[in-house]
Amino acid sequence: MATAPASTSSSPLECPVCHETFDEPKMLPCTHLVCTKCILSWLAKAGATAGCPLCRAPVLSPSRQGHHDLEAEVKRLPTDLVTVAVVDSQRVLAAPHVCDMCPNNVTADSYCFQCAVKLCKTCTNYHKKLPVSKGHTLEDLHKLTQSRLIASQRVTCKSHPDRPAELYCPAHREVICILCGTTGHGNCRNKKTIEDVATKRRAELKQETQSLRDMEAVINTQMNEAKDKLNVMRWIANDTFDDLEQCLRKRRQEVNQLIQAEEDVTMTSLAEPEKSRAALALNAGSMENLLDSASSSALLAMASDLVSRLSEVKSQSGTVGRVEVADLTLDDLKLNQLKAHIASLGQMVKAPTTTVTTPQLSATTPPALSTSTSVTTPQNRDKPRRAELAKVLRLGDRVRRGPDMPSYATQDEGEPGTVIAVPLRAARRGMNSTGWVHVRWDTGLEGWHRMGKHNQFDLDLM
Repeated sequence: MATAPASTSSSPLECPVCHETFDEPKMLPCTHLVCTKCILSWLAKAGATAGCPLCRAPVLSPSRQGHHDLEAEVKRLPTDLVTVAVVDSQRVLAAPHVCDMCPNNVTADSYCFQCAVKLCKTCTNYHKKLPVSKGHTLEDLHKLTQSRLIASQRVTCKSHPDRPAELYCPAHREVICILCGTTGHGNCRNKKTIEDVATKRRAELKQETQSLRDMEAVINTQMNEAKDKLNVMRWIANDTFDDLEQCLRKRRQEVNQLIQAEEDVTMTSLAEPEKSRAALALNAGSMENLLDSASSSALLAMASDLVSRLSEVKSQSGTVGRVEVADLTLDDLKLNQLKAHIASLGQMVKAPTTTVTTPQLSATTPPALSTSTSVTTPQNRDKPRRAELAKVLRLGDRVRRGPDMPSYATQDEGEPGTVIAVPLRAARRGMNSTGWVHVRWDTGLEGWHRMGKHNQFDLDLM
């Protein structure tokens, strides 16, 4: 018997704390099953305010945590009689088939459900003849199954543990034996047989269980819708920014091509000025060397020729025309406006949250993902059709039944729906859906519809 937190047991009939077969398993408020002795030991060590050894959920309600008699409080927890029946049935089938009445380990052949004993052939014959047991149900041990044993489980009376409970007292809400029905509960009214009450209670519990399943389905649907909505938003965001990046790359390439074309024209027009510049540099260099090295007499002798030469070079260089280069203009106002629009792109608007309540059975249909306006495309754009629509269809677009919608499609598939995957976008992300579009209709149905497959177009833009 353990007194520390434990992991979930691998066997459904094994206590997750002591890892032994259940002994009087108690069902905690969190629905975990723990042996009575194990939960008593756990609460005695950790305190009455301690939680479940597995999930830490409270074991005792706050109003009961102040009581000092832990044993009595644990006894108040419900015992899982089904698990008890399963454990007992396994114990009966696993034990040696020896007669419980004979002292010499005689092989048993039958089992009495009322007495819960194994009997040999001789004892079986006596059992059938005795007035007190001749009406008991006996079954061949070799044909006895676990389900048969579980179905034959009988609860005993609390006041008389040796007597089976056969009546139900609605005033005290407990099962009692026949003796209690005439003595301790003699003044209680409307006592009924267990089978009559159990039939009605079983139907009520089935209805309650179904309501839990309905709540689970609603929550599961809402979770899936939330995940789908997040995926759609992520797809739309990625596609939008992919398109924006592609547009910017394309525009940058176009502007660079314009600049390259202007550069080619400019470099051609710079050929003549470059020739004149080189001639000026050469003559200026020669003149500087001559001025630094020539004697005064030599310089004077060459002065007239040098002046004539320099005048000729100047006149030739002065005829070169001015090179004009076009200016690239970037509109700062438009650029800032574009930056502001991009900065505001992808704002998150929190939708009002709703609390999940007990659902009315089949009364409402969960809201479709398409009701969100934050992921749909503008409705005032031109509405393309057929092949043109297949090229521009985007995630979040609102669609309806198109001209090629097959006749076997239900009326629910067509008015209206939301695109949650498109061919080219989906294929780019590894989905083999070329020619198909995935639509979630507002009725809750989903399906892939043709938008180019076999030259058929099932959808139309709303």
